Amino acid sequence: MGSPTMRVDPPVPGRRGLILDFAGVLTTDFFGTLRDFCAAEGLPPDAIEQLVRTDARARKAVADAECGRISQREFDAVLGAGLGLPAEGLSARMTAGLRPSAPVLDLAGRARAAGVATAVLSNYWGAGPGAHDIHAGYDLDRRFDVVVISHLVGVRKPEEPAYRLVLDKLGVAPEDCVFTDDNRSHLPPAEALGMIALPFADPGRDVPEIERLLGLA
Repeated sequence: MGSPTMRVDPPVPGRRGLILDFAGVLTTDFFGTLRDFCAAEGLPPDAIEQLVRTDARARKAVADAECGRISQREFDAVLGAGLGLPAEGLSARMTAGLRPSAPVLDLAGRARAAGVATAVLSNYWGAGPGAHDIHAGYDLDRRFDVVVISHLVGVRKPEEPAYRLVLDKLGVAPEDCVFTDDNRSHLPPAEALGMIALPFADPGRDVPEIERLLGLA
């Protein structure tokens, strides 16, 4: 699936923007949730991370699912085979422990109320009939000005077009935008475009820093 055809509005001079990752930023710790799932299944806590790091088929399945080239069911089959776990509903089971991060959702609401353009830029392997939607229940379309989910648009972080797409939809210049993600490998492309790219790990530390960068403190 390629990038969608879209009307691009020019950036509004001086308009500030905030782009947030979903899992691990708007939710509780994503990688910690995966580790807890592995441990509960009797696997090494880092089994998923190791599989994706060392197995070319699993790594390709992640990329293909995140770009909507394969279904979530196909993705679950590849990961299940690699982990030695039942494939049925694997994506849902792996992410069942995630919970909303109230401090970050509150930050996003306050930023938007102050005139900051807000967006979610999320990688997820959610395509296909019956796929588990990790974003369900968060009311993202109401809470944010722009929501870009990788498998729906055919591009994913850290591919540059994903960042350009969300910036174009927001109508914000990169240098006026703060981007934060719990995956450090997703930060350099944002920084290369001129955004302030902030690694996210601890709401207690990182929310005040984002407030400072946006002039909200």
